[in-house]
Amino acid sequence: MRDQQRKGQLGDYGPFVDQADWDLATWLMDSGASQTEIDKFLKLDVTRMRTRPSYAGKQELLRKIDALPSGPEWTCHMFVVHSDQLDYNGEKCTEELDIWCRDPVACVNELLANPLFREHLKFAPEKLFTDDSKEDQIIHEMWTAQWWWDLQARSIHCDDKTLPLGATIAPVILASDKTQLSRFSGDKEAWPVYISVGNIAKSVRRQTSKRAMILLGYIPVTKLECLSEATCKDRLPLQFHYCMSYILKPLIEAGKEGVLMACADNLVQRVFPILAAYLADYPEQCLVACHQENSCPICEIAPSDRGEPVLSPSRNPTCTLKALKTCRSSVPSPDIRRLCLRAVDKPFWEDLPHTNIFQCFTPDLLHQLHKGVFKDHLVKWCIQLAGAEEVDRRFQALPDHPCLRYFKKGISTISQWTGCEHKEMERVFASLIYGAVPPHVTAVARAVIDFIYYASFASHSTETLRRLQDALDTFHQNKQVFIDHHIRTHFRIPKIHMMEHYVALIRSKGSADGFNTELSERLHIDCAKEGYRASNKKNYTQQMIKYLTRHEAIDAFKSFLAWTTDHRTDTSTYSDSDSQMSDDISDNESDRPADIAIPLLSSHSTKWKLAKEPPYPHVSLQFLKDKHGAVDIVPALTTYLATKVPGSRVTRSNYDLVDVYAKISRFLLSPQQLTDETQKDSVRATPFQHERKQVIPQHFDTALVHDDLEAEDIGLKVCYKTHTHSSYRVARVRVIFRLPGWFHCDHTLAYIEWFRQIGEPNEPLHMSPVSYATREGRHHAAIVPIHSILRSCHLTPKFSRQRNATWTA
Repeated sequence: MRDQQRKGQLGDYGPFVDQADWDLATWLMDSGASQTEIDKFLKLDVTRMRTRPSYAGKQELLRKIDALPSGPEWTCHMFVVHSDQLDYNGEKCTEELDIWCRDPVACVNELLANPLFREHLKFAPEKLFTDDSKEDQIIHEMWTAQWWWDLQARSIHCDDKTLPLGATIAPVILASDKTQLSRFSGDKEAWPVYISVGNIAKSVRRQTSKRAMILLGYIPVTKLECLSEATCKDRLPLQFHYCMSYILKPLIEAGKEGVLMACADNLVQRVFPILAAYLADYPEQCLVACHQENSCPICEIAPSDRGEPVLSPSRNPTCTLKALKTCRSSVPSPDIRRLCLRAVDKPFWEDLPHTNIFQCFTPDLLHQLHKGVFKDHLVKWCIQLAGAEEVDRRFQALPDHPCLRYFKKGISTISQWTGCEHKEMERVFASLIYGAVPPHVTAVARAVIDFIYYASFASHSTETLRRLQDALDTFHQNKQVFIDHHIRTHFRIPKIHMMEHYVALIRSKGSADGFNTELSERLHIDCAKEGYRASNKKNYTQQMIKYLTRHEAIDAFKSFLAWTTDHRTDTSTYSDSDSQMSDDISDNESDRPADIAIPLLSSHSTKWKLAKEPPYPHVSLQFLKDKHGAVDIVPALTTYLATKVPGSRVTRSNYDLVDVYAKISRFLLSPQQLTDETQKDSVRATPFQHERKQVIPQHFDTALVHDDLEAEDIGLKVCYKTHTHSSYRVARVRVIFRLPGWFHCDHTLAYIEWFRQIGEPNEPLHMSPVSYATREGRHHAAIVPIHSILRSCHLTPKFSRQRNATWTA
């Protein structure tokens, strides 16, 4: 299309006249209106006479959309399932099924050639360290982990030369998950398969709008009614592996010989697409690995040892394949029973080169940790010990905070949970159950939550992986308490056992947040559910593909327009002379794995933001004493001005007027290893308010405040580098205000009530207790500039078994 535009054969907006014509087309396609409604709109007199689009009806509009370039072509392969039952004519029943799929090699080529990913692509592995000693390694992206490094090194050091020297590897990432299409009633399902590559940064892969993980195909979903119930159960795994074998067949030759691909860096490279990761929940992992759902898809641990810190050998593909070949013979191998294998004589991964399917499985934060270990097990066990009523009371009495969810009805009555709700519970759960359960249970809860948070890090170091393992060890050391209290009789739970593999999997493939199944759950909306709703619900798969193809073409053309706008004047980027062949063996440093020493990024944050205009101007100090509880604001302000504004000679009184703000907010950048995202932090200071018939509760948030008012350089860097809060104290912010100009104070100020110095963390909760600081029986109050406030913090009450029923948040 770019070449056609240069030759004048095509306009800037493709088959559309101008930007207005294109914008109307995209609005109509994205509006959710049916084709009948679109046709009616385009045939309105006001549309034809005033708007005058280049398309008079829906058919002409769809022809223009279909003329846009789209992704790899879809193909349909039909196969027949033969039954063991006879029909009315005495013949064996059959059922025809369709596999809709794309060429996976073409999909990889499209991803690597997308110019929008140019700044987010890597074609060689790296090793990152925090310093030149190379003792503390950093692992985040797939190219910083061990699997890619080892595979790339085999092309240099191995005698068999399984890969050519300097081969360009494209680690293929697959994801599959069955999803429900019909709502409220019906049994319509789809089984999408998605594909991406590890060359693209995980921050881009996680954004569905970037389309860095695209739909590869649909596995047919059927109940196989032509088969008996016993035969159907055995046939479904065979059908899955047959379909996946057909879909992934092009990867076999491409992984052995390589494929020339024009990449986004303007180089033509011989790329070897190799299956590296498979994202799936536990049942689907078992289906892929060809074993029963009572065993581990990664190792050969015995059922009696599952849930214990026991090292077991990894599953061996060669041994597994050898045993599977005998599954239908008269004398099956004893390994069939020992390895808990299913009767799948030809798994789809058998011929994929350089692939160990058992090492392709990645940590699943959503199903294994958030929904599994935490919600289904830990929360359930703790509620059994503490009582549902007591746990609900504590959630209801939890103080409000802008960054936390408030469960005003507790948690025991909620029947359906989302991943976001699980994460919100994890933030406060350990502190809430403290005192309601035995100390060893609190230690288990803290260890599980620590494990979940460490496993969710966006970047790992040798130290964070050690802490991840320590959290798991603490869990095993204290879990006996649930057996002692007759809550459990064993811990042979697959999701608990999978925690044993997290450290090794992160070292091998990169941080777990790059392989979260939340992505595939979100892709179901765009790639399955919306297409089904736009269909007539009959033979819907083909209609879903047509719908998806058109919307992919629209999104791709939007990206193309944005890209051409940014690069309209840069003609050198697209010249033919830039294309180079890298098929031959290269001795350049860029072709080899790299060791790089980089420091961990320090944390920084933006300045506190205020409303442009104060929401409460000209408020008297007496009002703040009465409504905000700032009883000592006059003496505190007198002390502050005498110390910080020595030139101020204005007499302070209860009737002085100040401008009051409801809150301050800013964006915090967490340390590199925690997350790639920013977090909005707010500190509120508002009293009870009445709006019509609604009562808005007061919000006087607590925050970490620098207790040295002379300090100028404060920020997150101090806390995270020294791992101490000795320079900070907790304070409750009651007023945020600015003084009039005649006070000669340019800073925005906050009236705070100090808490005592943060004490040593207690056992086994590992949280620090604090209490109000008092002077002469009154809260110790002070005035500080808002730049002395580090960030908000949340205090959890120290509950007793006999909680005051009048407590509310």
